[in-house]
Parts: sequence; C-alpha cells; structure tokens
Amino acid sequence: MADQIKLHIERSEDTPEVSFDASSGMYSILGRSLPENAYNFYHPVIDFVKSNIIKTGIKNIFIIQLDYFNSSSGRFIFELLTVLEEYQLSENTLQVIWKVEKDDELMIEKGEELQSMLKIPFQIEKT
Repeated sequence: MADQIKLHIERSEDTPEVSFDASSGMYSILGRSLPENAYNFYHPVIDFVKSNIIKTGIKNIFIIQLDYFNSSSGRFIFELLTVLEEYQLSENTLQVIWKVEKDDELMIEKGEELQSMLKIPFQIEKT
C-alpha cells in the first residue's frame, strides 16, 4: 500500500476542517473543535503526522485557526504539537502559526499557554 501523503477531513458543525499535505509541507486545522469523541477525530490526524512529518525533508507549516475548542480537543491538539516537538524540528523545518482574531482573548490566551509549554517554533498571528 502506498503511503498516504494527504489527509482531508471536511469541516462540520462540531469538527474543524483538517487539510494536511505532506508533499507540500502545508498543514491546517480550521474551524471549531467540539467532536463528540475527540480521540476518534484526532487519532488519525496524529497518526498521519507521525507517519509523514519526518519523511518530507521540507519546511512544514502548521496553521491552527480555531474559533473555539473544548477541553478534550485541547488535549489532542497539545498531543499533536508534542509529536512535532518529539521530532525536534527546527525553524528550518517547522513553523506553527496559531491564528486568532485580534480581539479573541480566550483563543489568544490558549495559544500563549501552548506556546509556553512547547519548545517548537510557534507564533501567534492576530488578524
């Protein structure tokens, strides 16, 4: 079976759009994250990253732009980011961009929390 180099999950009312392309190094998670079962939703996402992130040899850009996420989603978003940390990717090979509305204090705070807990290139971009 050939390696899967793209992962796309359509956005729903309770789940974000996930658009990952290992061949281009572009990864995005956009929307709201309130899945009934966060493990079932995020497990394939995390597995995809584990299977593909070290194979590319190119810069990987992760854009996370969530309007809101529940605590179980937060746990898996943190797990996803710690996977990136485990591979010890540098600024040359990784950039995480946490996009938030400039007046969304809660999501800015969540981004700052994640940024302080991780040792990866992580920027908060206020739009």
